[in-house]
Amino acid sequence: MKLDKATVANRYGEAIFEIADEQGNIVAFSEELEEVRQVFLANPQLSEVLVDARLNLLEKQDLVKVLLKDASPIIANVIQMVFDYGRMGDMVGIIEEFERLCDVKEKVVHATVTTAIELDDSQLTKLSSKFAERIGANKIVFNNIIDEKIIGGVIIEANNQIFDGSISSKINKVKRLLAE
Repeated sequence: MKLDKATVANRYGEAIFEIADEQGNIVAFSEELEEVRQVFLANPQLSEVLVDARLNLLEKQDLVKVLLKDASPIIANVIQMVFDYGRMGDMVGIIEEFERLCDVKEKVVHATVTTAIELDDSQLTKLSSKFAERIGANKIVFNNIIDEKIIGGVIIEANNQIFDGSISSKINKVKRLLAE
């Protein structure tokens, strides 16, 4: 039975994370895997080439050797194993799953904050600190979106939850109450 991309990413990402955690080397693994991810993102056809059955295995191995050149032994083994099992098309997903697990361990939350105006660094820092305290996170990484339709306030989306403190939603709530 062939596994889907999400299952492959979960299994490999979790295995790499467990090794990194056992060795107390999460940061080093993360940095090295991010370099590999950047290679794949900068060369979108690379994963396609490495799984293309029409291409010569030796040519593919030469490409993989470039990835292995500066890799630590464990990351080199991971890359080689992913290649050997024909999963190079899943490499970015594997790395993203590893990073997700790192974030869970470190209580880092990625969130989207929507505001009517652009927030400066001090406002984002203050908002990040208050929101982290509220949800029990160590760190919040915000993706800031500007939407003038919310009039004012903020909407924060994190961990499949929405915290809506926008003026527009408050106005709509008052309208609904008046309509009743």
